[in-house]
Amino acid sequence: MQKFYFSVVLASAYLLSSCAEGGYIPGRLAKKPKGTVKTLKANNGDIIDCVDIYKQPAFDHPLMKNHTLQTTPSWRKYGAQRNNPILDSLFDISWRKNGGCPKGSIPIVRSVLSDRPIIRKNMSFFDPASYNQGHQYAIMFFQYGQASMQGGRATISQWDPSLAQPADFSLSQIWIMGGQSGTTNWQTVEAGWQKYPQRTGVNGPTFFVYWTANGYNGEGCYDLKCPGWVLTSNQYSPGMTLQSSAYGGQQIELAMDIKRDQSTGNWWLYLSGTPIGYWPPSIYNGGVLTSGADTLS
Repeated sequence: MQKFYFSVVLASAYLLSSCAEGGYIPGRLAKKPKGTVKTLKANNGDIIDCVDIYKQPAFDHPLMKNHTLQTTPSWRKYGAQRNNPILDSLFDISWRKNGGCPKGSIPIVRSVLSDRPIIRKNMSFFDPASYNQGHQYAIMFFQYGQASMQGGRATISQWDPSLAQPADFSLSQIWIMGGQSGTTNWQTVEAGWQKYPQRTGVNGPTFFVYWTANGYNGEGCYDLKCPGWVLTSNQYSPGMTLQSSAYGGQQIELAMDIKRDQSTGNWWLYLSGTPIGYWPPSIYNGGVLTSGADTLS
């Protein structure tokens, strides 16, 4: 199979207005996840649960029962995991002031339970924005034409945009896809930043990952909110608050690489050169992303 790797500097933006009325209602904190060995608190109020890496939500997926955890990519076998000074400058790392998570555990941001619905994508890739009932977006994409693309790269500016309505959100991301858009065989791996207080309970941008195995029809989710995505880092995690650029001042960028491991088929996510976790091929249940992708956005 021909391998293809595509690199692009990308800054796509999404804005979605919900039809819900009224102000933002702060959510309730969920219970700590199973396997929690330590709980920490960030300065912004985020609760971080340090969870046994082998008891994280990913392994509750029915297609992950016999999964073997890959702690580092096949091409990166050296040394213990270290802090990345670049990433430390992008994230709120105040939760580490009391020592961080112990070895063998991973940090999971405590979920916020909101009474409001969480808006999920439901769109055909090439449809106009009007099709998506208020979902306004700008996309730059490369379509390879066959499912043999093995990864992609994006460098995205981090911002803290104003939201017009309490239920709006804004995001910027890298998006690797396979299959026919708008159908149930459409599959994705996605990562970036998002400001979505209704979902996160945070009035600022947070880092996120997302995936779908069936065209956004119930198989997939944000972050570690459902079984699937595997977190391997004990320093950085989806859901954590990000620093933001200043208009006319300091610019902050999030550099992301997604690479498919040729030995395991896992889609590894790197932030500024540091691998933090992966999408295992088993969650795509024999679909296109089991072996490669055809579109990078």
